[in-house]
Amino acid sequence: MPVSGALDRIRQNLDRLPPGEVRIAQWILDHSAKLPTMTVRELAAHSQGSQAAVMRLCDSLQFGSFMNLKMSIVADLSQNPVEEPFMEIDPESDFHAVMLGLESSLVRSVQNTLRGVHEDILRNVTQYIVNSHRIVLFGSGASSVAAEDLTQKLQRLGLTAWHTVDFHSSATLLSLFGPDDVLLIISYSGHTTDGVELARMVHDHQGIVVAISAYGYSPLSEQADIILPVVAQEARARVGATASLVASLAVVNALLLYIVNAYPQTVVGPLQLTRKGVEAHQIE
Repeated sequence: MPVSGALDRIRQNLDRLPPGEVRIAQWILDHSAKLPTMTVRELAAHSQGSQAAVMRLCDSLQFGSFMNLKMSIVADLSQNPVEEPFMEIDPESDFHAVMLGLESSLVRSVQNTLRGVHEDILRNVTQYIVNSHRIVLFGSGASSVAAEDLTQKLQRLGLTAWHTVDFHSSATLLSLFGPDDVLLIISYSGHTTDGVELARMVHDHQGIVVAISAYGYSPLSEQADIILPVVAQEARARVGATASLVASLAVVNALLLYIVNAYPQTVVGPLQLTRKGVEAHQIE
């Protein structure tokens, strides 16, 4: 099944692409229904770009090929033939319409994210985590919510994991890192300076950097050894991170499910023990 989410992936990266690729990406967004029947040459001509820029765009957004881009857009169009933009702050609209827009945004973000997470990437990340001596998780703002959730669940599996929202505390933990240790950074934008600096520090100690972040180039993607991609379309005027946070939590749980199913003999025992540890504090 083709992976959907191409249009959301393009939207979320418009501000990061070089001007030549932005022109092509915007044309695709404005004329998405025409793309499936086009060649690279035709897209370049219609968007007033070059064939080389078309191929660079496919590479920048990690589609792998122009055909993969077209197949993903076909999947998008089949699921959402007419898609109204979601506005979080829209006092002129009926609130029921806002709620429906929120529902559609969250469902689409989770679907597109999970369909873009490949099993081989989960396998590699799992091997890094299970074989590590130390796991440090870091996220700023809303991303810290997903980082804290993953930390608590890794601890329940008997793995040595820490999470702190303070840069200095994280740097202190990372100063003890060795080659088998893992820093997992959650940053939708990939542009948070603290996360990038921590990633560089880990490389100085030959550790592993795993990122949960948006598709495309970012300062964090340059530093990450492996990326679990997130697809979400956040409104510019918004209360806070919504779709990206929910999509990040979906990736977190996909990773946890893979660990549990790949290493049941290692993690099921600690999972049962940690469950018993809190049972006495539940009201029947």
